Amino acid sequence: MQEDRLGFEYPVVDESACVSCGLCLKTCPVAGSPDLAYPLKAYAARSIDDGDYLTSSSGGAASVLSRHMIKSGGVVYGCASEGTDVRHVRVDRLEGLPGLKGSKYVQSRLSGVFEPLKQDLEDGRDVLFIGTPCQVMAIRRYAGKLSDKLYLADLICHGVPSGKMLKEHVASVSGGRPVGKLSFRNGNQFELALASGEEVIYRADSSRDMYYNAFMRGLSYRSGCYSCPFARPERGSDITIGDFWGIDTRSHPLPFDCNSGLSVMLPVTDKGKRLVEMISCDMKIEGRSVEEAVNGNSQLRCPTRNSFRGRILRQLYAHGLSFGTAARISLLDKKLRDIYRKIIGRR
Repeated sequence: MQEDRLGFEYPVVDESACVSCGLCLKTCPVAGSPDLAYPLKAYAARSIDDGDYLTSSSGGAASVLSRHMIKSGGVVYGCASEGTDVRHVRVDRLEGLPGLKGSKYVQSRLSGVFEPLKQDLEDGRDVLFIGTPCQVMAIRRYAGKLSDKLYLADLICHGVPSGKMLKEHVASVSGGRPVGKLSFRNGNQFELALASGEEVIYRADSSRDMYYNAFMRGLSYRSGCYSCPFARPERGSDITIGDFWGIDTRSHPLPFDCNSGLSVMLPVTDKGKRLVEMISCDMKIEGRSVEEAVNGNSQLRCPTRNSFRGRILRQLYAHGLSFGTAARISLLDKKLRDIYRKIIGRR
């Protein structure tokens, strides 16, 4: 794998060593036509455990699924962060699950999980893998015939900035102080918060933080995210989870509160349906239409648009400008328009 100027890693083939076996194409998550299916059902849900619910990004679906898997003797592979190092890790004890909580708006590294995951499947253990749709498809194709014990949960993904972008931005706003913990969400509140030990050293909401601003506007993603084959209603996982945006609670109110977030669960396969049944006692769940879930979330319909602002940001960053400077320049027209509107509004 080699890193480009934006910090994204890409596979490079050593042509002198290649024997044209075709295995890279067979396991590549985006090669050929992906085998996708339309969700069987849709559910709005939240954890019945208030502590779990309030410390989760949305309704806690990923947390409840993970806890159930480990309690039943299985293993979970999910995304964790240690400072700005964001990667997938293996968890086989309940004590390790808090590290998987929270949204991470950056590309996580999968290096180091493939072989232990395959070994767990060969040992006959149930495995739950939670990741972005392209990561899920990579694991699905890698596992091959061992997939009977593999449960795949993909997240509704808008796109991913690179780890290089995040690390540079964090170093800039933290003043060089060591960062032990970062958080991108506090329930329904979108903010970037950095902590050193127990002390919060930086906090800014999504409109004021440049990294977050660029992410929310879809300016800093990997190039393939803008033509993602998985940003559609059809999915390649056993179950899709995420925020249930756009739910119509006025016409069809929920029988439970969801002030701190609400999960959507879209089972795609029979295994996905079994996962929902397994955790039904640990979640407040109501069935909704798949169309409601799809209509409320643009990433279940199409990829993020590759905007002119985004192209400016990535070009400037690739040619040596700092991430913060590149982001500010790319958003300059919006800043000027906001200032203009404020001046006009005072008259």
